[in-house]
Amino acid sequence: MKLFTYATSPYARKAQMALEFKGVEFEPIERCYSLDRKEDLRAASERAEVPVLVLDDGRTISDSTIICEYLEDAFPTPPLFPKDPFARAEMRSIEELCDRGFDAVSYGYWMSQLRKDSPEADAMARAARDEFAQLLARLESALGERQFFFDTISIADLSAICYVPSAPAMNIAMDRYPHLGAWVQRMRQVAAVAADNQRLKRALAKVHDIASELEGPDGKIHWRDARLEWPVRKGFIDLVMREFRADKMMFPPDAC
Repeated sequence: MKLFTYATSPYARKAQMALEFKGVEFEPIERCYSLDRKEDLRAASERAEVPVLVLDDGRTISDSTIICEYLEDAFPTPPLFPKDPFARAEMRSIEELCDRGFDAVSYGYWMSQLRKDSPEADAMARAARDEFAQLLARLESALGERQFFFDTISIADLSAICYVPSAPAMNIAMDRYPHLGAWVQRMRQVAAVAADNQRLKRALAKVHDIASELEGPDGKIHWRDARLEWPVRKGFIDLVMREFRADKMMFPPDAC
């Protein structure tokens, strides 16, 4: 199997950690269409987004959630889904909170840093930090005093570990979330998570500024669903409209 992945994409990181946690052999292929415009990823996925899992027979599976569900069905041991049906539903809720909530807020924060000279920048950064803190509080409550979000490591943990450690980079102190702080340290002892953390560090060491991480070769920035909804919901629609009118917005190619 092959996995189109990217070291700083939370979605790709989740899928790659799931593969490694389950001990599935695969070839990782680093791609980010919005930055490198390489057509092999676009050929594998109509949306040209990572992750994409390419099976040995050439069939492809896109979307991190769907890939993880496939892996759980195809390679059930070790499990990454709780056995109890209600716990599985709760796990999916945490995954959704990460995939949509944390991702959109994080994107909003880094957009405020990229457009730091815009009139909305400071307010946008404050709004992102405030909402990120609220989301951390929800995870702190869901985790409680457990070692992991459920009896054993699950997709909920792999999703959350892609976002929680970024709090300090957004000037959010973790001392308000002691259970999450201890959980992060436990997670980093897991081999698949430790490997992901090393890949992330190597990738970030090559990022000279936020523009090099977000802007493609034509100066456009990749937007999608909740990442677009968040600034509109928070009242920063003028920034969105300026980006649109300046032709700086890129949406998933050939999106269905």
